[in-house]
Amino acid sequence: MGGWGWNAKATTESRQRIDIRWLKRQNYLWPGYSGSLTWSNRGEKTGSIGYRIEENKMILKYRHKPCDGEWEGVEQTIFIDQTSCNYGGKRSWFFCPYCSRRCAVIYGCGKYFACRICCRLTYQTCNETPMDRKTSKANKLRERIGAKPGAFNHLPIFKPKGMHQSTWARIRNEIQYLEGFVSMDMANKLDVLRSKCKG
Repeated sequence: MGGWGWNAKATTESRQRIDIRWLKRQNYLWPGYSGSLTWSNRGEKTGSIGYRIEENKMILKYRHKPCDGEWEGVEQTIFIDQTSCNYGGKRSWFFCPYCSRRCAVIYGCGKYFACRICCRLTYQTCNETPMDRKTSKANKLRERIGAKPGAFNHLPIFKPKGMHQSTWARIRNEIQYLEGFVSMDMANKLDVLRSKCKG
C-alpha cells in the first residue's frame, strides 16, 4: 500500500479509504466473504489490500513500507457495529481502532487504517476559498449535464437523455451564475493589480 505519513493538512481525498456503505451496497459484508480492494488515480493503480469478513469484523491484509524502510505484511482487524434505522433495517458502521467511535469511512494513514479524526484529515473543501467552492460546484453541475469542467468549455446544446427540461434549464442557469460570479471576481482582482502596478 505504500507509506503514508501523518499530516495535519492532509485531506480525505488524498488518502485511500474504505467506505462501509459502499461495501454494503455491493453485498460484501456477509461473514465468510473475502476479496480485495484497489485504488487508482487517473487509471494508474495506487494501492490494493485483501480483506475478509467475519462475524462483526473485517480483517484487512496488506503490505506497508515505512519511509526508508522495508516492505512488511500487515493484518488489521476493524470491528463492525450495526444500529437500527428509524424506518426499519440496519445501518453498518466501522469502529475506529484508535478512538472506538462509529464511522462510515476509514482512511489509510501511516501503517494502519483509522477514522478521519484520528488520521487528522480535513475535507478538501475546508481548504478552498469561496471562489474555489463556486468553481467546484459549477464543475460538479457541469458533470451532471455531461459538460467538460472549466468555464472556457462550452455548455452542451442538448439536455442529457432522461433529464427534465426544467432541471436542465436550472442547472445551466446556475452554472452560468457561478462562473459569471467567479469571472467578475477575477476581473476585480486584475483591476486591483493593475492599479498597484501603475502606482
